[in-house]
Amino acid sequence: MRIFLDTSSLVAYYSIDDRYHEDAVEVMEKIRRGEIPQPRFCIADCIYDETVTLIECVLGNHELALRLGEALQASPLTTIIQVDRGLFRESWEFFKQNEGYSFTDCTSFQAMKRHGIDCAFTFDGHFRKVGVNTIP
Repeated sequence: MRIFLDTSSLVAYYSIDDRYHEDAVEVMEKIRRGEIPQPRFCIADCIYDETVTLIECVLGNHELALRLGEALQASPLTTIIQVDRGLFRESWEFFKQNEGYSFTDCTSFQAMKRHGIDCAFTFDGHFRKVGVNTIP
């Protein structure tokens, strides 16, 4: 099972002050207990960027940004999807035709489509709005 990781889920998991923190922890515990089959996580490089930047610049936690960034790069269970020229163009076309989504969201949707990923660990309702299965 492949699960796309979104910024909202990662920040919720690592930030005890996030309103979705307990929900994010519960999802990760379900994965550890096998209630959610052992996934292969996928994250777009723009989500990686957004996540470590948010942890660094908004939460002000440089050490956590470093630990998470290193963990995502080193994990054998995580694939970082590179946004190449074609994916960028596909994302821009989707963005032009759909109001109300960030370009990063559009890139996430197109990365998932390109790589056949139909499930995302996210608290962002935009994923459900475009038909993506979400956890929780």
